[in-house]
Amino acid sequence: MKLTNTNREETMRQLLETTYDVIVIGGGLTGASILFDLQMRGLKTLLIEKNDYASGASESFDLLVYDKNTFQTLSKQKKQELHQLNQNIGKAFQFIPAIELVAKDVPVTSELKKRLWPLLNKRALDKPVASVQLSMAQKKQFETVGTITHTTLPFVDTARLTIDLIKASVALNADAINYQMVTDMYLSDNALRGVFVEDQITGETHVIYAKKVVNATGLASLDLHERLQNKASPSFALTPRRKYQWLVPSSVFTLDFPVIIKQGLYPYTVSLIPREQGVLVSTVRPNGEMLSTKAVFLEVKQEIERVFPEVTLDTNHIFTFRTTKEVDTNAEKTPFNFYKSSQDVITAIGSPVSNYRQYAEKVGDEVTKQFKAESAILYERSDTRTRVVSTDVAKETVYSLNEDISMIQLMNKYQVEQSQLEQLSRDVDRLMIHYPIPSRLFMELLYTVECEGVYKASDFLQRRLRLGVFDYTIHGAITFQILRFLEYRLAWTKEERSYYEREVKQFMVERHQFD
Repeated sequence: MKLTNTNREETMRQLLETTYDVIVIGGGLTGASILFDLQMRGLKTLLIEKNDYASGASESFDLLVYDKNTFQTLSKQKKQELHQLNQNIGKAFQFIPAIELVAKDVPVTSELKKRLWPLLNKRALDKPVASVQLSMAQKKQFETVGTITHTTLPFVDTARLTIDLIKASVALNADAINYQMVTDMYLSDNALRGVFVEDQITGETHVIYAKKVVNATGLASLDLHERLQNKASPSFALTPRRKYQWLVPSSVFTLDFPVIIKQGLYPYTVSLIPREQGVLVSTVRPNGEMLSTKAVFLEVKQEIERVFPEVTLDTNHIFTFRTTKEVDTNAEKTPFNFYKSSQDVITAIGSPVSNYRQYAEKVGDEVTKQFKAESAILYERSDTRTRVVSTDVAKETVYSLNEDISMIQLMNKYQVEQSQLEQLSRDVDRLMIHYPIPSRLFMELLYTVECEGVYKASDFLQRRLRLGVFDYTIHGAITFQILRFLEYRLAWTKEERSYYEREVKQFMVERHQFD
C-alpha cells in the first residue's frame, strides 16, 4: 500500500479487508519505531494516526539538551548511544559545536555546588570533536555573563526521522493511515478482535481487525490504559513537559554558533541555534506548567538580552512555533518502561530519543511472545537496534559540481531516487501551467501528497516549517495555488475546501502572533 491519501476510499477498503497481527496507535517517533521493528520481524502491522504523521514534532526540533545535561556532562554510555544514533539516522541528526554559559550570579550553596561540579570540572571530561572559535570581543562579552564551556550539541529532526521510519516500514509491506482516530477496542468474549476508528475527514466509523494493539499515543495513552486496565495491570502516571520554540529572523538576530544559557535569571536552559532563516530559540518547562507562550518568551527574552545586550527583541517580529506538551521520558525512573494494559494491549510511553531503537526492540520482544509458534514470525529477536538505519532510510546522494545542488538536496531530504525526481520534475512542469507555484515548492508538495500521506494544506505548511525550509512570509497568492492544487488532486468537496482554507489562514495568523 502506498503512503498516500489520493484515494482514501480504496485505502480504507483494503484496511477493512485485512486482519493485522498488530495495530500500532500513534504516528510519532515511538509508534513509527515500533512499527519498523515489528515489520522487520515479519508481522503484518498497521499504524494509525489521528492527525498528520509526526504532528507532535511538526514544528520543533529536539536538542537532546535538558536542564541538567549537555553532551559533555553525559555518562560514557549515553555518549555512545548518541554516537550510535548519529550513525543510524544520518542527516536527521547532527553534532554541533556549541558554547555553554553558566551564569556567575547564581548563589552557590553546598548542595548546588555538588550538582554544578560536573559543569565546573570540564577538564576531566571528554573534549568535543570540534570547538567554537571565539573572537576576543565575544570571549570578553561572554565572560561578563558566566563561565564559558566548549561543548557539543546533539541536534535531531525528530519529525523527519519519524516520517522516514514510516516510509521505510511501508516499503517493507507495513500499512499506515493518518487522519483516523481510534475511539475504542473491539472486544468479543473478552478477547481483542480489533479497534473502532473514526475518520477525521468524513466522520465515518469502521472496525479494523487485529490480534494485538500497541498504544503509543503519548500523554493520551493513559486514558485507554485506565479503561482497559485489569486487576493485574499496574497503574502509572505520566510526567508532562512543555516545549517552547521561537524563530528570531536573521534581520533581527544572527549567530554563527549555538549558545546554551544555563542557571541564569531564567531558571531553565535556553538554547539558541542558528538556522537558515534566523536563530531558533528553545526552552523546556518541566511538569507541564500552564504558562502562555508570551509569558515564557518574555522571561526568555530578558535572558537573551542580558547575554547579548546589543540585541533588542520585538515580540512583533518573532515567529512562534506551536507549543507542544509531551511525556517527559527523562523523568521516568526506568527509560524502557511499557505496560500491559490487558492481555492483548501494550501501552508504550516512549523513551528518550537516543534510546528509541532499543525501546522499540524491547516492546517488539514483548509483542511477539504470542506469535513465536506461528510461521508468520521470522525473528524471535529483532536485530534493528544494531541495524544501520541509513541503509534502510537515509541514503545520501553524492553530486558533482555541474549538477543542480537544490535538486540533490531534495533527493537527500526526501530520500527520492533520481529517476523518481525526474518524473516529479516532468509532472511539475506540466502542472505549473495551471498552478503557478515555485517549482521546488511544487515538487515537495506533489511528493508529500503522493508518497507521504499529506491531505490538509496546513499540514503541508507545517512539514515545510519543521524541516527548516519554510519561508513564513510566503505570499498569499502561492498559498491560494497550493489550496487549488490540493482541491484538484485530492478531490476535496466544497465544504472541505472552505474549511481547509480557513484553517490555513488561522495557521498563518497564529504563527505570527502570541497565544
